[in-house]
Amino acid sequence: MNQYKEKALRLAGIFTVAASFALASGYTTLAQAAEDPAVEKVRAGVSKLIADGEPDSIQPSPIEGVYEVMIGPQMFYVSKDGNYLMTGKLYDIASREDLTTSKVSKAKAKAVEDVGEENMVIFGPEDSKHTISVFTDIDCGYCRKLHNEIQQFNDLGIRVRYLMFPRAGVGSPSYDKAVSVWCADDRKEAMTLSKAGKTIEQKTCENPVKSHMDLGQLVGVQGTPAIVLPSGEMMPGYLPAPRLSALLEGKKTQ
Repeated sequence: MNQYKEKALRLAGIFTVAASFALASGYTTLAQAAEDPAVEKVRAGVSKLIADGEPDSIQPSPIEGVYEVMIGPQMFYVSKDGNYLMTGKLYDIASREDLTTSKVSKAKAKAVEDVGEENMVIFGPEDSKHTISVFTDIDCGYCRKLHNEIQQFNDLGIRVRYLMFPRAGVGSPSYDKAVSVWCADDRKEAMTLSKAGKTIEQKTCENPVKSHMDLGQLVGVQGTPAIVLPSGEMMPGYLPAPRLSALLEGKKTQ
């Protein structure tokens, strides 16, 4: 069982998919929060819903008597007595600030980074201005459209890191193609040929394809392509290279 599938089982009682990744920096750890007696009650309450293990972080939320509980890239709000759990976004009314999304995005970004670039198929130099991660399906039309612009992405300073997400599932032709691309002598060439509809040599080997799929579910991929920005924000669907470049440049100046 790969690490993402094993960790996903921990939240089976709350959602079908979730994970337990190390938390992005800036969160209070369980050890640091142990001095707060309510933390134990919150942990005990959440443990009734988690199949195995425990949360990555429990800390007070801006609402008195409510705690933020992070389990992988998922955030929950739990009452201090551990009896009630809420999901969704928390907003500061005065500032109109979303207090949830940025923390969840950081956790998603870390989850993707933890995959390791040695387990991705990468187009573009390391010194590119921007790096995006894309969950892709070789047989997806818009995934192919995005890949047709891969040189344009690279010319605009955008490095593309692919993770496999064959939507038809394990054992499907799309899954077999993803495995064959990974096992090819030249993965980049095999990816390009396969996305162009060419037949490549069918191969099998030890591969991260199923692990990529489980991770995609954990971070909320619902379709392909799914573009994960450096911040962890996820952009569903295809974006033309110039538009994505403008978006990345705009976020860089914020």
